[in-house]
Amino acid sequence: SIEVLILGNNALQGELPASIGNLSTLQLLDVGSNEMTSAIPSSFANLESLKYVVLESNRFNGPVDVLESMKNLTVLLIRSNSFSGTLPEELFSGTSDNIVVDIGDNKFVGDIPVSFANMSNLVSFIGAKNSFADTATQTAVCDNTTLLVMDCDACECCEVCCDGGENAAVCDFQLDAPAVLGYDCGTWFQFCLYQAKDFAQITAY
Repeated sequence: SIEVLILGNNALQGELPASIGNLSTLQLLDVGSNEMTSAIPSSFANLESLKYVVLESNRFNGPVDVLESMKNLTVLLIRSNSFSGTLPEELFSGTSDNIVVDIGDNKFVGDIPVSFANMSNLVSFIGAKNSFADTATQTAVCDNTTLLVMDCDACECCEVCCDGGENAAVCDFQLDAPAVLGYDCGTWFQFCLYQAKDFAQITAY
């Protein structure tokens, strides 16, 4: 059984195969910093064990509604893509573990889900460089989140925000996946041995 799949920074192209949904024991998926395209396949709904998702710095697009079914999801790093639509209301509703989110530099719209205001375990939320509605962020989200980075017009309660002016550096702030997940050939060191050539074989399970 496969629990970890780390294939970041491998110049991978094409789509995430639907067969990835067959990896029912998968807990960590990292295909960040590649050249992958398309929407998240609907088969992601089968990945009930998935806790950590890293899709950042690719060319993925479309909504992220399928993530709502992942009740163990705690880390979501998907910045610098073209994901769009609204954030699912029940996203992260199934876990009491600390939640870390970086969805910056996408095309999300609407409000931050009301449910986020009740999450005392929302540690980090990076959402700048999107198209969220004005005042999309509730005050409770500001109060409960240790690290919150949003566009200024989408967050009246943010002490520091992205306005494209003096705080331009804030707009590009991002979380480092290896540091967040502790697998920079450290805790997960044995899985750093996976190579891009294994991708087709592993996901064809």
